[in-house]
Amino acid sequence: MKLERGYFQARDCVFGKVTNYDDGILCLARESLAKELLDLDENKHIKTLEIEIVKPGEDARIVHVLDTLQPGVKVEGEGDFMPGQLCDPVIVGSGRTHLLENVAVMECAELPWAGKSALLYARDAIVDMTGPAAGYSPFSETFNLVLRMTMTEGASDVEYDEAVRHAGVRFARRIGSLLKDLKPDWTETFDFDLVVDPALPKIAYVTQCQNQGTYSNTYLYGKEVSNLVPAVYSPTEIMDGCLVSGNYVWPCFKIPSFIQANLPVVMELAREHGKTVNFVGVIFDRGHNNSHFEKMRVANLAAAQVRRLGAQGVVISWEGGGNAATDAMLTLQTCERWGIKAVAFTFEFGGPDGTEGVLLVDDVPEAKYLVSGGSIEKPTTIPRVKRVAGGDVLRLRKETGGEAEPADIERTLDNITAFYCGGNQSGIGRLAGVGY
Repeated sequence: MKLERGYFQARDCVFGKVTNYDDGILCLARESLAKELLDLDENKHIKTLEIEIVKPGEDARIVHVLDTLQPGVKVEGEGDFMPGQLCDPVIVGSGRTHLLENVAVMECAELPWAGKSALLYARDAIVDMTGPAAGYSPFSETFNLVLRMTMTEGASDVEYDEAVRHAGVRFARRIGSLLKDLKPDWTETFDFDLVVDPALPKIAYVTQCQNQGTYSNTYLYGKEVSNLVPAVYSPTEIMDGCLVSGNYVWPCFKIPSFIQANLPVVMELAREHGKTVNFVGVIFDRGHNNSHFEKMRVANLAAAQVRRLGAQGVVISWEGGGNAATDAMLTLQTCERWGIKAVAFTFEFGGPDGTEGVLLVDDVPEAKYLVSGGSIEKPTTIPRVKRVAGGDVLRLRKETGGEAEPADIERTLDNITAFYCGGNQSGIGRLAGVGY
C-alpha cells in the first residue's frame, strides 16, 4: 500500500460566527456545532453538549477524559478516516489523508460509577496543561476541542459508550472535512509497494490492545475485538485510523484513538522503511486474555505471524496493566525461542524511587531488552488551576464510590494512574532516564 499524509499545523483555535480553517486558524461556530452533534445523537442519550477550547500553556485542567481523536479526512483512496465508525468498514491505507497535526477532539463525560469492587468502569482521567503533571500527557501540547457532555439517566453502559464515541467521531470528521480541498503545510509518503534492499533487516511490530468489555474495548474497522485472532495489517491502515479506542478504564495505560493513528513505532519504522529497515508489517492482537491457555494461544499465534513475515526482529507493546504483561511476555518468549530478537516497552512499579519490590507484574528470562516508560508509583502534587474543562469535579477514590471532589484545587496523588497516558506503553512518553 502507498499512503500520502498531508499535515496541517494550527496556529490558534477560536470561536466565531462560522466554522472554517483559514491561514492556520481554526474557527468554530460553537452553538451551531453543538446543536448539530445533539441532533445527530439518534437515541438522545446525551443530555447536554458544550464545546470548549483548551490551549497549550493555559493554566487549565481537563477532567473526565474518555477518548481523544485526531481530525482527519480521506482525500483520495478507498474508505473513510476511522473506517467502520459511522461508515462502511472499507479497507483503508492507500491514497491521501489530510490531518490536523496538533488539534485533538476530546470526549469528556461523567459515566456511571461502578461499585467499590468493580474493575471495568470509566475512571476519571486528568490532563494538566501546565505544571508538574503536564509532561505525562502529549495532549498538554495540543489544542484540545473538548466535548463536555452530560448524559441522560437510565441508559445502559453500551448506549452511553456508543453515544460519546459517535459524538467524538462525528466532530473529528466534521473538523477534518475543512481540510479536504486545502494545501497541507507539509506531506510525507509511505510506500510499501516499493521493492527494498533484501539485505535490510526485517522488523515487525506487535501492538496488543485492551478489550475486556464495555468501557474497556478497542474497535477494529468498527467492531470490538473480543474474539480477535492475531493478524497482520499494513502500517498505513493503522495510520488511517482503523483502530478506535473505547477504553475508559486506566487513564495512564490506555491508548487513545489519536495515538493509535500515530503509533510512534509504526511512524518511525515506516519512515525508515527501505532506508535502514524493511518494515514487514504490524501484528495487532488482544491482551488481557482470561486463562493461561488463551494467553499461550494468542502469544503463539502472534509470534507465528511475526515468523511468517520473515522478521528478524520485533518490537512489542501492550495496552493495560499487569494482566496484559503476561500475554506480551509470552509473545516475546516465543519469538526469542524461534530466533527472532524481541524488545518490549513497559511501565514500572517499584515505589517512588523505583527500588521497592518487583518492577514488573510478569517477565520471562528471554526479556533481555526492555524500554522503560518510567514508574507509575511516583507521588505528584498538582497545583490549583484557574480553569477546569470537561467537567466541574473529580471522582478519583474508589473507596468512596467515586464521591465528587473539587477539580481545581491543589492535591497530591500517590501515583500517576489518573494522568491521561501517564504510563503509556505505546512509546509516546516524554520521560527520560537520567544518570545520577
